[in-house]
Amino acid sequence: MTEQVRLVRAELSRLIEPGDALGHLLVDQLGPVQAHQLIVSGSAEDQLSHRMSEAAAAAGLGPRQRNLAAGLQRWRTRLHQAAGERDLEVIERLGGGLLIPEDPGWPQALDDLGLQRPIALWFRTTETAASPQHIVARLPATHRSIAVVGAREMTDYGGRVTAELGEDLAARGVCIVSGGAYGVDGAAHRSALRAGRACSSTTESVPTLAVLAGGLDRFYPAGHEDLLRRVATEGLLLAEMAPGASPSRHRFLIRNRLIAALTAGTVVVEARWRSGALSTAHHALALGRPLGAVPGPVTSPSSAGCHRLLKETPAQLVTDAADVMQMVAAATEPMLPLAGADGTESPAQNALDQVSELDRRIYDALPARRLTTVEKLSSVAGLPVPQLLAGLTRLQRAGLARRINSSWGREHYSAGYGHIGK
Repeated sequence: MTEQVRLVRAELSRLIEPGDALGHLLVDQLGPVQAHQLIVSGSAEDQLSHRMSEAAAAAGLGPRQRNLAAGLQRWRTRLHQAAGERDLEVIERLGGGLLIPEDPGWPQALDDLGLQRPIALWFRTTETAASPQHIVARLPATHRSIAVVGAREMTDYGGRVTAELGEDLAARGVCIVSGGAYGVDGAAHRSALRAGRACSSTTESVPTLAVLAGGLDRFYPAGHEDLLRRVATEGLLLAEMAPGASPSRHRFLIRNRLIAALTAGTVVVEARWRSGALSTAHHALALGRPLGAVPGPVTSPSSAGCHRLLKETPAQLVTDAADVMQMVAAATEPMLPLAGADGTESPAQNALDQVSELDRRIYDALPARRLTTVEKLSSVAGLPVPQLLAGLTRLQRAGLARRINSSWGREHYSAGYGHIGK
C-alpha cells in the first residue's frame, strides 16, 4: 500500500505546484490516492466542492483560492507530464528516491508548515540505490541542523565568516543546511565538507544538506556541479520537485521555507536590502525558529539586509559558532514565561490577564513550541470551529497566537515587534 501511495505522491508532486494551498488542502482532506483520482477525473460533486470551500475558508484561504473547479483545471494542465513510475525509475538510477509522509521517520518538523508542507521529498545521495528507510536514518535531526544562507554576490568578508562559521558548527556535530546556490550557500556547503565527517562519524547523519529548487536529475547551478556531487555523495540533496522540473524564481523562494523548517535556526551571513536570503529569514521567524544575522561594514551593500533584520525583526546578532549555538539553546527555553527572574509578571502574563476565560482556554490548548490544525484544536479545547477561530483571531491580535497557513501555535511574545513574517 505504501508503494502505491509513493507512486501517487510522485505524480502529485508534479501536478500540484509547491505552495498551492488548495492543492495541499485537497490532499489533506481526501488523502493522496483520492485526491489524485479526483484530479484525473476532472470533476467534483457539489457536496465535495462545498466541503472543500468550507475547509479552505476555515484554513484562511481567500475567496479566489477556495474554488475547487478552478484548482482542478489548474492541476490538470500537467496531467500529460504525470508519469510517477518513470520519475521514480529516473531518481533510483541516480541513487535516490522519494520520501513521503507515510514513511516512518518523515521529518515531523515539516508539519509546522501547515498547508505549505511538501507533498513529498525527492532525495539524491550516492550513486548506489538508497531506500527511503536508509535516507530517514541519514537525515539529520532538526535540533542538530542549522541553516546558513546569504547573498550570491558574496564578499571576501562574507566568505571568511561563512567558512569559519560552517567549519566550527560542523566540528560541533551540526549539519549545515543551505540551498546550493553561488555565494554564501556554496561556501557553507564547502566549509561543512572541509570539516570532514565531524557531524557524522557513522552513516546515521550527514555533514551538509542542500535543498534544491528544481529536479534532482540535474545539478543547478551548473557551475556548482562538482560541489553538489560532493554534497550528494558525502551529504544529501533534497527537493520537492520531480525529476526534470526546472528551477524558477518562484520555486527558489518557496523552497526557502523547507530550509527554515528543517533546521533549529537560521543564520544570514550576508544579504542585500532585498536579497532572496531574507525570505528564508522570514520563514524562520514565521515558524518561530531563532534567527541570527551577521553584522558587516555599514558601507557594504552586501550587509544591508542583515542590518535590516537586526533593526526590524527579533533577529539576534551572531559573530561565530558559539553565538549560534547559544541562540539555538536559548530558544529551547519555555516560551512566554509567566514571571520574570525577579518574580514580577512578564509581558506575556500581562497580555494573558487581558483576555477572557474562553480565550485563555483556547490559549492553553495551543501547543507551546509546535503548530497544530484547527480541527485538532477544536477537539482539545472542546469548542466548535467558528467559535475557536474567533478566539484565535483575538489571541493573534493580542500577540499570543500565531498562524502559519492553516495551523496555529503560541506566539513568541515580544512587545513592539508586532507579527513578524506576515
